[in-house]
Amino acid sequence: MLSPNLSSRPGPHGRPSPSAQPVPSGRPARSAQPDPGWPVPSSLLSPCTGWTRADWEGAADELLLAVRPYASPRHGLINLPGHRPSWSGPRSDGLEGYARTWLLAAFRVAGAEGDDPHGFLPRYAEGLAAGTSPSPEGAGHDAADRWPRMADTPQAVVESASVAIGLRLTRPWLWDTLDGRTQQQAVDWLLPALGPSPVNNNWWLFGLTVAGFLQDAGIETDRARQTIDRALERIEEWWLGDGWYSDGPNRSFDHYNAWAMHFYPVLHAHLGGDEELLARYGPRLHDHLDAYTRMFGADGAPMPYGRSLSYRFAAAAAPWLGAMTGYTPLTPGATRRLASGTLRYFLDRDAAPQPSPAPAAPVDPTAPIVPVVPVAPVAPVDSVVPSPLARRRATDERGLLTLGWHGPYEPIIQPYSGPASPYWASKGFLGLLMPAGHPVWTATEERLPAETADAVTVLGPPAMLIQSTAADGLVRLHNHGSNHVGEDDDPGYSRYAYSTRTGFTSPVSTGTDMGHPAGSASAAAPAPAPAAVPAPAPATPTAATVPNAPAGSQVSPCDNHFALVIDGDSTSRGPATPLAAGPGWVASVTTPLPGVRIVSATVVHGRAELRVHLVVGADAGTSVRQTGWAIATTSTSSAAATTTTTATTAATGTETTTGTTGEAAPQSALTPPAPAEPAAAHLLAHASAHAPAHLTAQLHPVHGYTGVTRQLAAGSTLFGPSSQILALDGVITAPESLFVSLASLTAEPDPAPAAALANVHVSDPRTIHVTWQDGTTAVLQLPQLP
Repeated sequence: MLSPNLSSRPGPHGRPSPSAQPVPSGRPARSAQPDPGWPVPSSLLSPCTGWTRADWEGAADELLLAVRPYASPRHGLINLPGHRPSWSGPRSDGLEGYARTWLLAAFRVAGAEGDDPHGFLPRYAEGLAAGTSPSPEGAGHDAADRWPRMADTPQAVVESASVAIGLRLTRPWLWDTLDGRTQQQAVDWLLPALGPSPVNNNWWLFGLTVAGFLQDAGIETDRARQTIDRALERIEEWWLGDGWYSDGPNRSFDHYNAWAMHFYPVLHAHLGGDEELLARYGPRLHDHLDAYTRMFGADGAPMPYGRSLSYRFAAAAAPWLGAMTGYTPLTPGATRRLASGTLRYFLDRDAAPQPSPAPAAPVDPTAPIVPVVPVAPVAPVDSVVPSPLARRRATDERGLLTLGWHGPYEPIIQPYSGPASPYWASKGFLGLLMPAGHPVWTATEERLPAETADAVTVLGPPAMLIQSTAADGLVRLHNHGSNHVGEDDDPGYSRYAYSTRTGFTSPVSTGTDMGHPAGSASAAAPAPAPAAVPAPAPATPTAATVPNAPAGSQVSPCDNHFALVIDGDSTSRGPATPLAAGPGWVASVTTPLPGVRIVSATVVHGRAELRVHLVVGADAGTSVRQTGWAIATTSTSSAAATTTTTATTAATGTETTTGTTGEAAPQSALTPPAPAEPAAAHLLAHASAHAPAHLTAQLHPVHGYTGVTRQLAAGSTLFGPSSQILALDGVITAPESLFVSLASLTAEPDPAPAAALANVHVSDPRTIHVTWQDGTTAVLQLPQLP
């Protein structure tokens, strides 16, 4: 049935905004809105990205046509090339190739109201018939196309959801045209998904999604209803409020909140016209988007944290869903700007400026995606000069999505990922279900939150802070509550900070490619240290204790980490337990060793970060280390040529900057006067690590650290084959030892040093007073431990 226009219904916070104009529930139908006439020039309609609906349709077609050469004889499996299969095996990977690209094809065809100029539906219909053939695997004429059964391959449960959504969306043009035998064998393959989930997390929603299609088709409706109720009851256990679920009973917060926990229930309610469910889960999506949409940089980059980062522009799915249902804090123009910026961030990074193309014509199946225009953070499109680190994109020369981020990058690949896993990104094309006349396609693009004003957003349930600065369009995420789904520290969850312009370091460094383009430099050596820098800490241990580490590799220093250093080894963070949060700050406690607890807090203002750690129970004389942002480098020489270190004389508070030329310059007048407090609390040193495109990381000791900031060579990140990290060292001197530093990550040219960003006074080990550069003040009172 069709739901009423939710945008006209008044209500409290969380109801659809008047500008959202949701699409009627149920299967897509022809829009009743008048034809908008001649296309509006993209420079007027989309001044931020240059992209229109035609670009989205063209990108979808090219991605789909690129996989055609890899289909099995009857199209039941799409076996994409790759250097290794997932842990579920090649046949499961082939099903994944079918299911995830089928979801994209369904969005494309359903959004075009059944128009299918490239013949996607007949191929996927034949694949459905061959894949669900009841003959035993490996036997019969469909052996090369047959799908694995869920009882044998749990990953098939995951893929059943994409199969079901596609069938639900295209039902008038595909399912309803199938013969009864094919329908029955497809139902027989899908039905096991209605059982209990084999994994206790977002997997419960795959059964819900299959049940939604079966309900819609009038098949096993009672059993389907039970499955839906059971799944919703389970995720209710993980609902924490303010728009956030935990992905299972483990405080796991990542992109799965958006592209799974909210996506499946809200889409199911919308397609089924279930007003009761939509009224329950829609406001939750609205609240989540209020924070989630602030995690996108002005360049379109989603926040690289958590797992399954190879799904890339699936991050646009939830913002599209908010616009489609009306449950969104964004205007239609801002929604499209976010989604188009994200898709282009991955597909057009190496493009030269050119006009937005006309609607796509049929494409050579083996041709790569033709780039359009690169997205600039704030500058006009025609003034963009991408850095060398930006000249890579998510598709290879064959037009296939790779396992990685900008390009192939093995360190972020999970064991469950296979060559076709990145096509979960198809969810990012959900917006095509909204007709061409919908405001999300006709409204003029509007700037994102990160582009309009500096902002700090506190996320209560996950214990995180979002910090964005308009001058450079950069977004940082400070993490005091998201934990890994497994036992070991995962860099996607265990860092204290992430950003849209940096990546976390790989756990091991081999000095080899690490998935970056051939010819990239290996990990750079540290730049020569000035005379004031103390002797380095003990050598980094070999990776003998790191599981599956390549022979000869070394443990890479962790970025944005605070650790005890025992016999040269840094402790891991371990699970973080939130303690408290307030305007501009958040605090947590970790237990790196038995009997030792670390109370940590982050306070932010503008681009400044105050990093505070109170170590309780560690032995006197134990070393500690704080690291900063990992700045990707393209070569050893470029890293050394752009690095400066600044030493401070504690007695006078004056600083001199020593560059590669050896010249000295007076410190900026922005440096605050030395505070009247013990010498140990003085600002002792400052250092900056620069990268191409003016990205600068800063780390400045305030209290408890000894010596000056050092620079460490580190392993690869999402942004480059090697990186540089700034580090501070200290020593435990009391049962409660406090360590405080100022940090910054900015893309502003020639930024003032971190020392100029705040004047910090430590009155006791649990009380820190801060006067920010603009004169505003803050007092951090560290919580008492239970």
